Amino acid sequence: MIRVTITDNMDIIKSVFSEAEENSRMAIACENEKNTGYFLFYKDGELKSYIDNDNIFELLVRSALNHLDLNGVKEGYSENSEMEGKLLLLGFKKDGEKVKVDIGEFFKPCSCCK
Repeated sequence: MIRVTITDNMDIIKSVFSEAEENSRMAIACENEKNTGYFLFYKDGELKSYIDNDNIFELLVRSALNHLDLNGVKEGYSENSEMEGKLLLLGFKKDGEKVKVDIGEFFKPCSCCK
């Protein structure tokens, strides 16, 4: 089973993402003591970058958005063009140079699931 942990330890974050800034958070996906993915995001809701070694992009995004939601952030967004297509498939909407999502809406069940 894959376990995702969120860290705000800058030493750990910078060891993976050198571009990390002071308000960075990182999701770390681990399966059987092997790290399978990393996701860099900021506490204001910006989704910044990722490393996906096991095709778990959606899990990393959901983990980051869940953390943001639990901390009162209402909107997630990204300006990373590499992630844009994948985020659009997950329900993000294009808004100029960004893709955005209302985090509360993101976690609501679809109408067919009610």
